Amino acid sequence: MSLAEVRHEIDNTPLRPYQLLVITLGVLINLLDGYDILALSLISPLLTAEWQLGPEALGLLFSAGLFGMACGALLLSPVADLLGRRSAILLNLGLMSLGMLLSATADSVPFLMAMRFCTGLGVGAMAACVGTLVFEYCSLKTRNLGLGLVTIGYTVGTLLGTYAAPWLLDVLDWRGVFVFGGVCSCLLMPVIYFLLPESLDVLVARQTPAALADVNRILGRLGFAVLGALPAPQTRSRQGGLLDLFKAPLRSRTLLMAASYFLYMFTQYFFLNWNNQLTTNAGFTLADGLLVSRLTSFGGIVGGILIGIASFRYPIRPVSFATLLGMGLALVVFGSAADNLPLAQGSAFLMGFCIFGAAVVLYACGATTFPARVRATGMGIVMSAGRLGSTFGPATAGFLLGADYSRFLVCLLLAVPVLVSIFTLLRVPLTAVDGEP
Repeated sequence: MSLAEVRHEIDNTPLRPYQLLVITLGVLINLLDGYDILALSLISPLLTAEWQLGPEALGLLFSAGLFGMACGALLLSPVADLLGRRSAILLNLGLMSLGMLLSATADSVPFLMAMRFCTGLGVGAMAACVGTLVFEYCSLKTRNLGLGLVTIGYTVGTLLGTYAAPWLLDVLDWRGVFVFGGVCSCLLMPVIYFLLPESLDVLVARQTPAALADVNRILGRLGFAVLGALPAPQTRSRQGGLLDLFKAPLRSRTLLMAASYFLYMFTQYFFLNWNNQLTTNAGFTLADGLLVSRLTSFGGIVGGILIGIASFRYPIRPVSFATLLGMGLALVVFGSAADNLPLAQGSAFLMGFCIFGAAVVLYACGATTFPARVRATGMGIVMSAGRLGSTFGPATAGFLLGADYSRFLVCLLLAVPVLVSIFTLLRVPLTAVDGEP
């Protein structure tokens, strides 16, 4: 049986229990990613009071983890191709465990920034590994569902954090929020080691006796016939390279999509990190702040599903326009709701709805504009640009608040990037490149 025949079996047969296990583990990993990267926002009011932090220092702490995500996506993602998807996932979980557990021992801003950066490294490199592995083990009919479930896992992780935080704060203190995430990462590592399969493409490329045994073990769990020898690795024809993305006619598509992602995530991660702190700054309790974060996550789950459905039924441009416009307007309303908790809660739900709905339409636009031969590389570039943008949003808010800008003015100013991203996205060509499918 050739590798192409194995892939054909996976693509065209109903999901087996082992494939469902791969999807489930992918969801669990992404759930942990969501919890870890936003853990600091759950305890920021307590940390601010204990360490007497100014807005500038808190903004830099928020951005440290996000900068780690950007670096991890750029520098560590290639490990998945060099060492294998499962090996890269274990490495990333190790970085996340180290960063979270040592964050609990922090007694200074520089050390905590370093540990948040370490956590971000693991989270940033994880998405490509998990998404690719789930993609490879899903059938054609269930591939979008599997990837959608993994994506929603990130939002569910942020939601579960808002429920776990009050209990952890009661039993321990703010350090318990970090310990919990670190322990969960440690516990997940042996589960991944023993249960998650390696990519068949990676194993076949190794061409070793051990690789043959690993491939046959996986095929047996999938219910497929085992191989007597490893098939030859497949070569890909007419693959595009990184430089192709910066040459005509793809250059404008790459730059426009990268700018749109950068601006969108600039605003997104400002809100995701600061909504709890801004609520408590207005005089409300930590429980009220956690509820605002919880409603944001609930809105994200609903938005990701409904906007995803809408993007299949309606043209993507008007759906994108409406979602990003709603995100900008919801942020302005949230900024005006300093003394109105119900209004803050409602606008936070709408903000979450639009944030994660926009993630769906932005990805759809990017996947549409790039031809197949450079689609993965192109999306890697634009998503890295987005992660870079995410590092600036929280820090910018910290400096503006430290300069005594009002909550409303900060939210108004940081709504501008996402509104500009609308006009950037509207200029992205959604037609095929001449001469390419």
